Amino acid sequence: MKSFTLALALSALATQSAALSCMRPDPVETFNRVAAAPDDYYVLYGQLTFDTDALPEAVSQIPVAEPDPIDAFFRGKGLTRQGFTSDYISPAALQVTCAGSWCGSARSGVDALYFVRADGAPVTMEAGACGGMIFEQPDQATLNMMVSCMQGGECSPQPLQ
Repeated sequence: MKSFTLALALSALATQSAALSCMRPDPVETFNRVAAAPDDYYVLYGQLTFDTDALPEAVSQIPVAEPDPIDAFFRGKGLTRQGFTSDYISPAALQVTCAGSWCGSARSGVDALYFVRADGAPVTMEAGACGGMIFEQPDQATLNMMVSCMQGGECSPQPLQ
């Protein structure tokens, strides 16, 4: 009976753990998802700067209240059919979201690819607990694939490395 109870407890923990795990985000999958969304999105490449002390720390209580947006500033380029050619320099907001006891994060002043809804000013960069809207330090192949996706060319997820 003890082994059955232990097995039942372990399987319950494994199920909870799997439910809280995240799939590894891929910029091409994100591009395809936002392209199919009813909302309009910008694909931006550049640097977001903000006060890193404003990032939420680990969460110790559930349910989790959504952290306040963090004032930020974005300097970079917007994706067009010709590539990352459109200057995009603007105040922005960083919205961190939490799931369970962990929260999303971002780094200030780091080159990154951002997928942001084009529904207001300032634009809001979303740092979700599972990621998927911010991709730090993308390589040139990823940036080239974003251009290809925008042009209607090859647009397939990158292999895991």
